[in-house]
Amino acid sequence: MMAPDRTPNSSALDPAIVAEMRTALSRSLKSGSHGDELKSLLSRAAVDARKKGIQAEQLLLVLKDVWYSLPEFAMRPGNDVQTRLLQQLIARCIQEYYAG
Repeated sequence: MMAPDRTPNSSALDPAIVAEMRTALSRSLKSGSHGDELKSLLSRAAVDARKKGIQAEQLLLVLKDVWYSLPEFAMRPGNDVQTRLLQQLIARCIQEYYAG
């Protein structure tokens, strides 16, 4: 018996949500804090993921893939603000996924 494939696939999520996520997270990195729109965006991503059978772990991997692919992150990798923002992002994503 084969183990289920847990490889993240950002194309499984609505492309519009992924694009909005890129924009919102880019703003977060520039400003040093997450904007108010992130809650509704993560809620929509969680609904889309649940509807498509994407597990919470897979959604988090997609979210992290988007995060680490941002040009702002590549320019200044690994600082405390980025770490804090990513931790907040993961916590909010988990809350939204299981809220539904």
